[in-house]
Amino acid sequence: MGGDHAPRAVVEGASLAVSRRNVPADRLILAGRPDELAPLQAEFGIEAVEVEPCSEVVAMDESPASAIRTKPDSSIARGMRVVAEGRAGAFVSAGNTGAVVASSAMILGRLPGVSRPGIAVPVPTHQGGPCVVIDVGANIYCKAEHMLQYAVMAGEYCRAVFDRPDPRVGLLNIGEEAGKGNPLIQEVDELLRASDVTYRGFIEGQDIMSGNVDVVVCEGFVGNVILKVTEGLVSFVSKQVHAAFEEHPPRPEVKSSLGKAFQQLDYAEYGGAPLLGVGAPVLIGHGRSSAHALMNMIHAAATALEHDVTRHITDRLAQQPQNPGRSLS
Repeated sequence: MGGDHAPRAVVEGASLAVSRRNVPADRLILAGRPDELAPLQAEFGIEAVEVEPCSEVVAMDESPASAIRTKPDSSIARGMRVVAEGRAGAFVSAGNTGAVVASSAMILGRLPGVSRPGIAVPVPTHQGGPCVVIDVGANIYCKAEHMLQYAVMAGEYCRAVFDRPDPRVGLLNIGEEAGKGNPLIQEVDELLRASDVTYRGFIEGQDIMSGNVDVVVCEGFVGNVILKVTEGLVSFVSKQVHAAFEEHPPRPEVKSSLGKAFQQLDYAEYGGAPLLGVGAPVLIGHGRSSAHALMNMIHAAATALEHDVTRHITDRLAQQPQNPGRSLS
């Protein structure tokens, strides 16, 4: 029931996942109000999809803490419990991000060795394959150990899902030179250099899409700003190009090439953002997610299950040396 266009976009996205992504209908469960879902299921031809009934909905602007406390029968909470009970393997939502993060930690639990889950976003690069930026908003008050865990978790996600046998990690900073950055960044740099991740050092904002690294680690506050600025810039450039095309229509082949380029920058193509560090794959979508975006989110969740991402992260974290005397709270 979450998202600006829910529940219609969600039900249509489930239908597209069945018809275009070959996700069997019996592998899907819709958590929501049955009286609202039934006519949409009939319209999109997925009456066979199971419904987990719930009576409450978390609003997009609602306080996550309030939602968890006062709405135990929300579609987010009910869906999380379906996964926790083992009736489903992954959770997908375009609803209130804070509520999804908090419910994931409370109901699914954090993986052993994880202090703070992180939201990872795949972004396109000049070299073709995506780079994973983590964290983009799950935790805005970071400690160095949290960011080390982000590097490990996102690296395992790249290894499993994007077939990167030795993912390269960069730490976002205001410069590449040693000594640049605030005390937190300096401490993270020290931990990464002492870890067993393939660490490439500092990376600046303009190089995120260069393809020189597979993972970019940053604080949640910084990552969220980067994400929103990038989305706004893509939207601005797209509108400017369309306006220019209306004034001077291009040749069909030029229009087609530019369309493919902009498609690479569309968040709807990347299947949402995985929340790494909780007890099952959780995919968080943009509040504006369309049916096409929901389809890709469902496919990304199925891919995470297929590659057993949670186990890979758990196994890798278990191999990490402990840092005695440091608080991970």
